[in-house]
Amino acid sequence: MGLISWSVFVGILASILYMTARVKEFEMNEVKLAPPRPLTGRLAATSKNTLKSVDRLFEGQLVAPECQLFHKGALYSTSMAGPIVKIVDGKIVKSLEIFKHNPKCRSHGCSIPLGIRHWKEETFVFADAKLGIFTVDFKTETFKHIFHASTVIGDWSNTFADDFDFVANDSIIFSDMAPKCGLSGYMLCALEWSRDGRLIKVNLNTGAYEIVADKLISPNGVISHPDKQSVIVASTSASELIRVYNAGPKKGKVEVFADGLPGLPDNLRATSSGKTFWVAFYCSTVNGRLFTQWFAEYPSIRKYLAYYSEYLFALDTYTSSKHVIFIEMDFEGNVVSSYHDLEGRLKEMTNIIDDEKYFYFGSASQNCIRRALKPRVK
Repeated sequence: MGLISWSVFVGILASILYMTARVKEFEMNEVKLAPPRPLTGRLAATSKNTLKSVDRLFEGQLVAPECQLFHKGALYSTSMAGPIVKIVDGKIVKSLEIFKHNPKCRSHGCSIPLGIRHWKEETFVFADAKLGIFTVDFKTETFKHIFHASTVIGDWSNTFADDFDFVANDSIIFSDMAPKCGLSGYMLCALEWSRDGRLIKVNLNTGAYEIVADKLISPNGVISHPDKQSVIVASTSASELIRVYNAGPKKGKVEVFADGLPGLPDNLRATSSGKTFWVAFYCSTVNGRLFTQWFAEYPSIRKYLAYYSEYLFALDTYTSSKHVIFIEMDFEGNVVSSYHDLEGRLKEMTNIIDDEKYFYFGSASQNCIRRALKPRVK
C-alpha cells in the first residue's frame, strides 16, 4: 500500500474512531411527531394577512435581541451579548449588563439574557442561559442573582434557563431547556430528542425552588394560563405546545395543547388585547419538516449524525422555508389568526409583541429589532 493510500486509510480510521467516541453515549429516543397542519382556514396566507414591509430598528446597536416587552410607554429588550436595554421614543436611553466592568465578557458570552418580564416598579426578571434567573432594577441599576445555573437538581447542574412566566406575585415557572447538555451542548441533546427538559418554580424573594415537571422535550417559551393552575409551554423540537398543570387537581399532569405547528415554536407572549397569545417560530416548516425532524423516529440514524449536530442545526436554519408564519392562539388551543412573511425577512424569529399599530420581533441572530405594520385583516 502506497504512502498516499496509507494516509487516506489512517485518516478515515481516525475519523471513525473520533465519531464513535462522540456518539458512544448517545441517547436512543424514538419520537413520533404529529403530521404538520395544512395551511388552510385561519392558517392560510391571504393578501390581507401578508406583511408588506419589515423595518429594521437599532441596526448594529443590539446583538441578538431575543425578547422584548412594553412597560409604561418604554420598550425593553434583552440582548444575547449581555445588555438589557430601555428604549424610549426610538432611542436606547439605558443599557445595563451584569459584567459592565468586564467588556471581554461580551465576546466570551459570560451572560446570555433571553426571556424577560416586568415584575414590580422598575424591576424586571430575566432568564440567563448561562447563569440562571436574575432581577434587574432600572432605577438603582442593580442586579440580583435569584437562581444559579450551577444548582444541582437531580442528575444535572447545567441549568439552561430559557423563558418563564409569573404564576404568583412573587413566583415564576421557568423552562430548563437542556440540563443534561447545558447551553454549550444543546445541539447534541436536541438531536438525541433527549427528554431532559424541566419546568422549575422559583420564589423570587427567597430563591426556593421546586420541579414542576420533567422528562420534557426542549421546553422553551412559557405563558401562564388564565386558569391560574397551568402554563402553556413551547416544545420546540417537536413543533408543539404542551400544557403543564402546576396547581389544582391535575397538578403534575402534562397534556398536548397544540401540535403539528408550522415551525419550531419559541417565545409565547400575550397579545395587546391580553385575551390571546402570540406564537413565534424560530424556523418555518411550511414547506415540510426540517432535516433534523426527518429522523425523529430513527435514533439509529441520528446516532451516526451526532458528530455533525452543530452543522445539522445550521442546515435547518439555512434551508427552512422563506415563508415565515406566526400565529395568534386562544387559551383553548385554537388558532385565532395567522400572519405571513413570504420573503424570509422574519426568519429566526424568537419573540412577538404588538401595540395598536405594529408587530415587534425578537431574534437570536439578527442585530436589530424587526418591526412590521399590522395588516388590517377585518
